Amino acid sequence: MNILTSTYGSYQSYILKNPITGDEVHILPELGGIIRQLTLTKEGESFTVIDTPADAEAFGANPKYASAFLFPWPSRIKDGHYTYRGESYQLPINEPEKQAAIHGIVHHENFEVVEEWTSVSAAGIRLRYEHDGSYEGYPFPFRFEIRYELLSTGKLDIMPQAVNTGGETMPVALGWHPYFQLPGGTVDDWTIYFPAARQIHLDDAFMMPAGSEPFDATEGYKLKNRSLDAIYQLNEAGYLTQLVSAKQGVTLNLEYTRGEGKVNYQVVYTFPDRQRVAMEPLTANVNAFNNGEGLYELQPEETYQMNYQVYLS
Repeated sequence: MNILTSTYGSYQSYILKNPITGDEVHILPELGGIIRQLTLTKEGESFTVIDTPADAEAFGANPKYASAFLFPWPSRIKDGHYTYRGESYQLPINEPEKQAAIHGIVHHENFEVVEEWTSVSAAGIRLRYEHDGSYEGYPFPFRFEIRYELLSTGKLDIMPQAVNTGGETMPVALGWHPYFQLPGGTVDDWTIYFPAARQIHLDDAFMMPAGSEPFDATEGYKLKNRSLDAIYQLNEAGYLTQLVSAKQGVTLNLEYTRGEGKVNYQVVYTFPDRQRVAMEPLTANVNAFNNGEGLYELQPEETYQMNYQVYLS
């Protein structure tokens, strides 16, 4: 297993690669530590399941948050305002059309590569970003790390974690924003399986929670001639989302950690071009800093950790 470096526009790219199978993941530490490209193989056939334009200028500064980590809050906080432990805070409005603070702090930050390793069975890197508490409306310092490890078995392990480096308890939630594809097929060829219990309705004006209804995709939800664009509360048992292409004979698997403070919500969005599906594991609901749904209180020196695994079958 190898680690290579290259450039993607003005960014340095780290590539974890299996030279035998062709599995590889391209990571941009300077752009929020995101995955730029992920190629996995099944029975000798390669599928680039996460991709960005080859032209870095066309990708720009990732305005759609592709593959970004969303911390210390995913999705929107209404009016950018919240109250925590009796104190009132005002965040910058970075989505003015919805009058919201969206997707946290770390998504476009420059991460430091603090560790690299290779062996016959794995190649990995660990990235780090230190927040000093100076972000307007979020005066809580923390250390955020992302650990990527590509295994010789064809699986990619992803472990984001945060440590409260301040002296006060801090409100947190976490999301990951990957856009998946199975080249050679389209959304109309695919069925999605995920452990949804309820679909959360969002109001049209500000995309804030406005009720919910039962939703079940555990036995599969065929996407042919259908579109999804919603957040779902997960049932208590499931830990796996699958994008299945019977036509192509391949399944994309996304596993995630469950339990209190872990992944209990998921966004699913089918792109209008019918080429990609966003499958976004979240620990909290929209506007969690105000409604408390999924919000986690991170104690001083406590570590908040999640695990995801992506693979084909």
